[in-house]
Amino acid sequence: MRAYNAMAGSPAQWMLLFCDWTLEHPPWQALDAAREQGAVPILTWEPWHAPSTGEFPSPVVEQPRFTLLQIAAGEHDDHIRAWAQDLARWGQDVVLRFAHEMNGNWYPWGAGVQGNTPEHYVQAWHHVRDIFETAGAERVRWCWAPNIPDGLTAENSGPLTDYFPGPEAVDLLGLDGYNWGSAGPAGWIEPSALFRRGIQELRSLGTDLPIIITETASAEDPEDGGAKAAWITQLFAHLQQQGDVRAAVWFHLDKELDWRINSSPRARTAYRNAVAQLGQEVMQK
Repeated sequence: MRAYNAMAGSPAQWMLLFCDWTLEHPPWQALDAAREQGAVPILTWEPWHAPSTGEFPSPVVEQPRFTLLQIAAGEHDDHIRAWAQDLARWGQDVVLRFAHEMNGNWYPWGAGVQGNTPEHYVQAWHHVRDIFETAGAERVRWCWAPNIPDGLTAENSGPLTDYFPGPEAVDLLGLDGYNWGSAGPAGWIEPSALFRRGIQELRSLGTDLPIIITETASAEDPEDGGAKAAWITQLFAHLQQQGDVRAAVWFHLDKELDWRINSSPRARTAYRNAVAQLGQEVMQK
């Protein structure tokens, strides 16, 4: 994380982590490292056994052990309770992003996968949260984070509102969205177009919950080398105009594409400049 902060030119306020249900306990080293750097960890808690290759979309989406109905019925209560008790004992602020991108069809808990329905998702969410509340995990904040409703989400997945567990069961509204460029069905898409519909649907929930862009990044193409840099600048400018969007988390990994902020010198410079400008504006308010 220190290397990332040095690269970005500013300390990150959030640290995004991913944990599937093969881990018996929270990743203490990563959680402590985030807190030591002054960042709040966003723990993406994925109810499945993720493939070791990290391939996306996963070739093993259907995992019968991890249907939403099984989670809601208590089949995994021992595992859930152990994590809840662990985080209660840890006693630090952590954001739990449970079963994210539920409106997509690339995870076992996704829309239409293994017979999952929006109602099943809401039932599973409440069941898991109730266990955490019973365990006294008061410092855990719950982030509900769908994917942007676009061509990548599941066919006939329905509006985001169908999957919403209710304002009493959610603390933060998340939203994931990527500019895949030529690798995606929409081609190159500007940040305002990428997030417009998703943010509107989150606002239609009628809550006063803060919105966080919990995953975003951009491809590098076109080949002139400056498109991603311009996209980064546009992203920060667009999100600053949205009064209810409080933060954005960049997916800094070379995975399906090279999403990193330093995938090119121009991209890194644009990111550093955008973060510096944001810091100046916050200090002036």
